[in-house]
Parts: sequence; structure tokens; C-alpha cells
Amino acid sequence: MKSDSHDPAIAQAHDSVPFFEVLDGQFNSQVGQSPAEPMTKQVNEVTLALGARFTRSVRDNVMAECAVQGLRLCAMVVLARELGAAELGLFRVLLVLVMFSGTALQPGLTEALVQRKNLSPVQESTAWLISVGLGLIGAAALYAGASVIAELMAMPRLSAGVRLICLPVLLDCVAVTSNAYLQRELRFGTLAAAEVAAEVAFLVTALGLLWTRLASWSLMAGLSARFAVRALVMLIAAPRLPRAWPTIDAVRDLRRFAAGVWGGNLLCTVSANADYILVGRLLGASALGFYMLAWDLLRFVPDRLYKVAGRVAFPAFCMLQDDDAELGRGYRNFVGYIAKVVLPMAACAAVAAPELIRTVYGARWLPAAEPLRLLSGGLALVGLRVGMGAVYFAKGRPEIDIYLHSARLVLIIAAVCGMSASGLVGISAAMSLVEALISVAGVLVASAMVKLGPRDVMIATIPGARLAFACALATLAGKWLSMLCGAGGALALAFVVLPPAAVFLWFEGQMLGAMVASAFELNAVFRTQWS
Repeated sequence: MKSDSHDPAIAQAHDSVPFFEVLDGQFNSQVGQSPAEPMTKQVNEVTLALGARFTRSVRDNVMAECAVQGLRLCAMVVLARELGAAELGLFRVLLVLVMFSGTALQPGLTEALVQRKNLSPVQESTAWLISVGLGLIGAAALYAGASVIAELMAMPRLSAGVRLICLPVLLDCVAVTSNAYLQRELRFGTLAAAEVAAEVAFLVTALGLLWTRLASWSLMAGLSARFAVRALVMLIAAPRLPRAWPTIDAVRDLRRFAAGVWGGNLLCTVSANADYILVGRLLGASALGFYMLAWDLLRFVPDRLYKVAGRVAFPAFCMLQDDDAELGRGYRNFVGYIAKVVLPMAACAAVAAPELIRTVYGARWLPAAEPLRLLSGGLALVGLRVGMGAVYFAKGRPEIDIYLHSARLVLIIAAVCGMSASGLVGISAAMSLVEALISVAGVLVASAMVKLGPRDVMIATIPGARLAFACALATLAGKWLSMLCGAGGALALAFVVLPPAAVFLWFEGQMLGAMVASAFELNAVFRTQWS
């Protein structure tokens, strides 16, 4: 595909549209560009189809995330108020085990199936049988080793929770080809429905047990229901059972890419949760509960961005894997738009940490405010990592994640163990530095792979940094007004939330409006062209 980077008008138009419209770089005036900067090329049918499917997937993910997070917020606020920090710490350890089991028992097969340009029934069937075999072995090992895991973590009640998650872990392995098929087809509406159904199952199960004699099981049973329902919905929506006999050639064909993804995913899962395990082991379940709350509040926005756009970027970037110019343009714009959301959110969270925690979770969770502030700097940069994995995979270099997360794991162990004597404050400061270093390194590597320099990435993030500064000042002004008026509770939170929200909308309201409008316009064009 020929690049348009030599044409200043087209290059400027690329920068003016949402990231999901710049992936191919050939949308014309029919598809959401600025009237003052019309595209000069006609949209071909393939580009139109890809753009419409990508946009529809992002839109479906946005709607699903609104539903999921609304349900999750309601459930976790109620559960946090009724249960103690120790219960949330136990829940976090169990969640880590589920995530690690899912990664260990699915050796990069989903990503390998998505990344391939042409996928045969033999390759799909081979991947399914490998995943199911590993799932059976893993579920049996978890059940047998539950008491050993609980003893190692010095949490006796953990053994029952480990046994409870064995079936969901197996179901997740059975759904591996269904998941890959839905991603390849960009059917993220179905995946979004699975996420919503899973969260409803968590809500019903956890709250249903909360006010019974089984209240201590509420979080563990809810977690088990969440993962089981998600896998079942994918299996029902796309029952991709074996259609051919597995072959050694298929194993060899998938092995290199899958092995690189598997290694990277394992190290990513371990490094992403090593601090939780170490904090829980060194400082106890209560300290882990406060640390977890701070992390989860800060990771809320980056995680949502990954669910909304990051996971859609992977199959879409794979379709452009042979065109560095267009892939680089898309990634640069992707980073720029992500920065405009992540950096302001992190800045506001750091300023308003006490008000946010006291109002939402209650005064007894205030010890999490200082860790939240210290972690905000590093976590702001973590959000910029949302799209870099999609670049690594699209370019066939998943092993880069192995190097990156190996370094991250070593740094995390050194940071947590070295600063444990300083408590959560010292650990949080050290972890913020670790995440910042790894984020910068990872983004620079991804940029170099698509022929972007450090200056290109820095320029892309400058508008987000300016917006973060303006939102932080607005949050400080709101806090000052709150103290001047003697406001408390929800009113105090409103004072610190509304001013930065107004600033954000003032600067980026046009962009948000264009993204929403183009999502529906693009789908209308798609339906017209293909009806």
C-alpha cells in the first residue's frame, strides 16, 4: 500500500481524525474527516469494510465497558463497605492465580490464530486440542495443590477458593478457538456481550452470598462465576470445535509465534502481579488490600482503554503488518489520543486521592490515598503501553515482551523487597519509578519497529501532557473551593471532579463528538455500500 506521508494535506487530515480512522489512512470525505481538510483519495471497499468493522468494534466495546464498570463499581463499593481489607487481599491473590493459570495453560494459541493471515481448519483444531489437554492437566494440578498454595501464601482460606476456580480455568481453555475466531472476525460485540454477562454473574453471585452465612465466600464464588460465564457465552456464540485431525506440521507452523507470545504473556502476568504477591507476603493481607485499591483506581482508565481500543487494535494492526508507514501513522495517533485520556485522569486522581477514596469507599480506606498519589506518575505512563503489544504481535516479534517483562520482574522484586521496610509508601514510590522506566522503554521499541523516532512519540503526547496540567489545576481549584465552602462527602467529591471534567470537555469536546459521530456515520456508509 502506498503511503500518503508525502502529501501535507493528507498527513494533516490523518492527524485530525480519531485513531480508529487512521489505521489505513485512505478515508475520504464520506467518512468522518474535517470538511476543511478533505481527503483526496476514494475509499476502496476493503478499506471501508475494515474501517467500519473496527469502528463498530470500538463502539460495542465502549457500550459494554460502560455496563460492565457500572455493575462492577456498584458491586465493589458494596462489598468493600461490608467486607474488610483482608477479604479484598484474599480476592486479589485468587484473581492473580486465575490470570496466571489462564496464561500458563493457553500457550499463545489465541494470539497465534488471530495473527495468521490464512488460518486452516487443521491449525484451528490442533490449537483447540492442545489447549483442552493443558486445561485438564492444569485444573487437576490446581485442585490437588490448593492446600500447598494456601500454605505458601500463609492464607488458610485460600485453598477452598483455588478449588473453586478449577472449572472456570478449564472452560477458558475450551473456549480458546471461539475467542480467536471472534477476534479475527472483529466480532467484538459478541465478546462485549460475554463480558457483560460475566459481570452480571459476578454481581448476582457475590451480592447473593454477602448477607448469608456464606458471606466469606462471596468474592471467591463471584470470581468463579465471572470467568465461567464469560467462557460459556463465547462457546455458545461461536462453537469452534475440531473439524480436522491435528498434525505435527500444524504444531510446527504455530509454534514459533505462539511460543514467543506464551513466554511474553507468562512474564507479563507474573510481573504484573508479583508486587501483589510480595506485598501480601511481606506486609500482610490488610496492607495488600490498601495497595490493591490504589492500583485498581489508577489502572481503571488504562484497563478500560485496552478493553475498548487496545484489543481491537491487535487484529486491525495485523491487517496492516506489511505497511510500516501506515502502521506507524496509526500507532502515533493511537498514542496521542490515549495520552489525552490517561495523563489527565492520573493527574486528577493524584490531586483528589483522599476525597475520591473517602467518598467512594469510606474513611477506613484512607490509608490507600498516599500509595495512590505515589503510584500515579508511573501509572500515567502505563496507559501509553496500551497499543505497543499490538505492534509487537503485528510485526511478528512477540518475544520482545519476554525481554521487557523479564526486566520488569527483576526491577519489581528489587523495588518491593528493597523498600518493604518503608511500608506501602516506600513500595509505592519505587513501583511508580519501575513502571515509568518500563513504559518508556516499551513504547520506544514499538515506535522504532514502525519507523517512528523518540521525537515523534514525544510530540504525540504533548497535547495530553498540557491537558493533564490544566485538569490538575482545575482539580486543585475545586479542592480549594470545597474547603472554602466547608463541603463534605459527595458534595466535596463533586467540587473536585466537575472542574477538571469541564476543562476536559472544553478542550476535547469536539474530538469526542467527532469520534461518536464518525462511529455511526461510518457504519451507515458501510451498510449503504454493502446492502
